[in-house]
Amino acid sequence: MNSCKEVCDKDVIGEIHSILMSEAPDLTLLKRLVKINFGFSPDDTRRLIYQVTKNLNAAFFPPVTKLEIVHTEGCNLACAYCFEKNMRGRHKIKFDTARKAVDLLFDYSAGEPVVNILHFGGEPTLNFPSVQKVTEYAEEKAKASGKLVEFHMTSNGVLINEEMAGYFSRHKIMVLLSIDGLEEEHNRFRVDAKGRGTFAKVLKSVEILKKSQQWVGVKMTVMPENAPTFFDSVLGLYDLGVNQFLISPATGVRWAEDDMNTFARQYGRLYRWYREKPRGDLRIAEFDEVDKYSCFYGCHAGRNNIAVNVNGDITSCSKIMAINKTRPPDKLGDVNYGLTHLENRFQLAGCSRLRRACESMGISGDYQGGCFAVNYEENGDLFSPSLQHYAFHKLMVSACSMGRET
Repeated sequence: MNSCKEVCDKDVIGEIHSILMSEAPDLTLLKRLVKINFGFSPDDTRRLIYQVTKNLNAAFFPPVTKLEIVHTEGCNLACAYCFEKNMRGRHKIKFDTARKAVDLLFDYSAGEPVVNILHFGGEPTLNFPSVQKVTEYAEEKAKASGKLVEFHMTSNGVLINEEMAGYFSRHKIMVLLSIDGLEEEHNRFRVDAKGRGTFAKVLKSVEILKKSQQWVGVKMTVMPENAPTFFDSVLGLYDLGVNQFLISPATGVRWAEDDMNTFARQYGRLYRWYREKPRGDLRIAEFDEVDKYSCFYGCHAGRNNIAVNVNGDITSCSKIMAINKTRPPDKLGDVNYGLTHLENRFQLAGCSRLRRACESMGISGDYQGGCFAVNYEENGDLFSPSLQHYAFHKLMVSACSMGRET
């Protein structure tokens, strides 16, 4: 016959499990339960909850292999379409918080041999010392655990200097610069706080980076006004030394049908140019992967990817975090206690709501729900598909299909 203590312990464990499985886990109540029933110290309580949540995540979900770290909320630009306007501030991440984020990545990566860290912001070069500390700590962690860590950074490029470029090269940090076209197109929207265009400064960063690393990538966001010229912009930037492009139409803005069709024509033209003559010094990821479809609905956010803000809160991706800073709909936990919001992770990884929503709207085929952040940006709901994103998807797939036939 079970003792009274055993029964009580089972009740407490059941209550702990119930709290963790709720939509918004009450960590204050959880900590109180552990302290009262087991007499643990605050540190031991934190370690217990961290270990329990880690084990539960390991049982239910794929390993976490990608971490986005927001080094600062600050930014030195005032881009017209910026999705991070609601996140801007002066706060910078403390190293203790960043260290715990890296520890969590390795703890949740299970047996995966490679993990990825994205240095993000705001503008991460505004907190370059943090980028350095996190990089070097993660390198030590990887060496001790027998894993490989890969680094990436997204930057507006305005502040990159010789010292930074040398550091990026030595530590193999792949820098993705935000450049939206040639001078006129870029300066139309990517401006500093005084409204001045930044193309000349970013181009200087390309030249600096090329001295220490041959491969420079660009994230190109195409606004409706730039749609008619983005083919020429890509070719022009390639001539200026850019090797890789990630191209996407701007989200959070309303596209007219004519502008969308213009974008599709330019996209198809670029696709034909890219496929006609392979170039060893150029990659456009969207075209290389045009026939590759994901094996799951949704995206990697919350599945393999997490993002940590300056306060140590964890969400599925930095874009959703930036859209709603105060109450992110995809909160997963924090660096002290781990991924405690299991129900949110179930929704993100399983995507049953998104799948049902797509099916009810007649959206099927190779479209797998799109981007959670874009869905939320358009509809205020992670799991309600963006019709504009879906329309772009169909146009881009059609443009590439026509390019293969010509």
